[in-house]
Amino acid sequence: MNDTPAPGEPGPGPGQTPSLRAFLGLYAAGFVDREQMIATVAAWPFETEEGMDEGHPEPTHQDNTLSVLAAARLLGQVTREDVEEIQRRIDGGPDGPADGAARRP
Repeated sequence: MNDTPAPGEPGPGPGQTPSLRAFLGLYAAGFVDREQMIATVAAWPFETEEGMDEGHPEPTHQDNTLSVLAAARLLGQVTREDVEEIQRRIDGGPDGPADGAARRP
């Protein structure tokens, strides 16, 4: 059974948030379809990356940053086309983001 909560749902413990890293792992394993993954990741509440170290390009203590998505691309968990579609939905086209939300900075 999938124990990873969806974005907006409470995490497994007090104050914990869902993990983008775990969600992308579920997608790579075939438990989430492509459209659901793209829509979910495009709406994900990304965190600001903290404590970046040039020797460790991915913040291993943070599961909800854009670096996690980039690492998933390098690991082959998502395709270049997936990332491009996610970026398109985050940025929005001439009509704004696909979900109707305000354009993100």
